[in-house]
Amino acid sequence: MDRFLGVERKVQKPVEDSELGSYFGVAPEIVRFVPELLQDLWELGSDPDLIVQWLRHAGLGVARARVLDLGCGKGAVAIAVAQALGCRVDGVDAMPAFVEIARRQTRRLGLDDLCTFEVGDLRETVQRARGYDAVLLISVGVLGSPAEVVGACRRCVGTGGLMIIDDAYLRQEEKLEFPGYEQLTTRDETLRQLASHGDHVVREQTIPVETVRAQNRRYTQWIERRAEELAARYPEHADAIHAYVAKERQESTVLETAVTCATWMLRRE
Repeated sequence: MDRFLGVERKVQKPVEDSELGSYFGVAPEIVRFVPELLQDLWELGSDPDLIVQWLRHAGLGVARARVLDLGCGKGAVAIAVAQALGCRVDGVDAMPAFVEIARRQTRRLGLDDLCTFEVGDLRETVQRARGYDAVLLISVGVLGSPAEVVGACRRCVGTGGLMIIDDAYLRQEEKLEFPGYEQLTTRDETLRQLASHGDHVVREQTIPVETVRAQNRRYTQWIERRAEELAARYPEHADAIHAYVAKERQESTVLETAVTCATWMLRRE
């Protein structure tokens, strides 16, 4: 075995299509189409420039620093951090096609000595990854409540280590029943939970609704175009593909009316 994530690498079981389908909001039989549906989207989460800026200001711009990107997607944030700061970045994602894109981009940019990407279940990764200077969880809501997210992430860093979490909070107190948003709570309760392990919230950045709306409109147009191409090629899956597009429109409405998107940086005490 070689080494990855600060420990000897063990082969992880692939995430089942049923779980991936639940996360992406697609029927399991069209999980294989998700990379094509999202092929025009490079950044699948937070703004890489913001993450780089925060890490630089926190003093992480040194070659010895090690960063773990949980749910790295296509590697947009990980690659930006490695390029700008010279950090060693390990990324893990459950979607094999996304990991392959990240690896290709890494090779193209000559960053093989700084970036490593692996297919895996981040819920397993947080059980074994240790010794990182920073851990990133960008728009990946699979670890539970804010308190559970921090509880999982803080195991991956030592005292003084950084955790950057990109998520959202409710504008009103009423709980959301929309899939993937059930754990969201108000800002005050979110902040309380983020600090519930004794760690310090050092930065917070919210995204203006106008920015969210513009991004949603752009992303939805790209996804709709790819969906129509897929539906024409695979008419037997057209209903499932169109159901995914409808879900994306509904989620855009949730993001624009019911929640505030935010990013936080914590320092482990």
